[in-house]
Amino acid sequence: MGTEVRQAFGRRVRELRIERGYSLRKFALTIGADKSYLVDIEYGRKSPTLDTIWRIASGLDVTMSYLLFEVDSPHVSCEYDGSGAKAAALTATG
Repeated sequence: MGTEVRQAFGRRVRELRIERGYSLRKFALTIGADKSYLVDIEYGRKSPTLDTIWRIASGLDVTMSYLLFEVDSPHVSCEYDGSGAKAAALTATG
């Protein structure tokens, strides 16, 4: 997996975490992960396991597919529409 994919995934996690009002520490405790490991995921330095992706998705109240959808496509961003925790709207960027 390339660095860009890890960074795109990490950005999505970080944006959703902040949007939901979680500090890094509180979110790490919520999902049962080490805070430093979560930082490494958010900055694209680590590749999480499927189990960790599931825990992140559950903690953010989104699906795993939402977290992973098109993170490997540089011209697509995924935005939470606020209508429901598992809703997603895709928009082209560029």
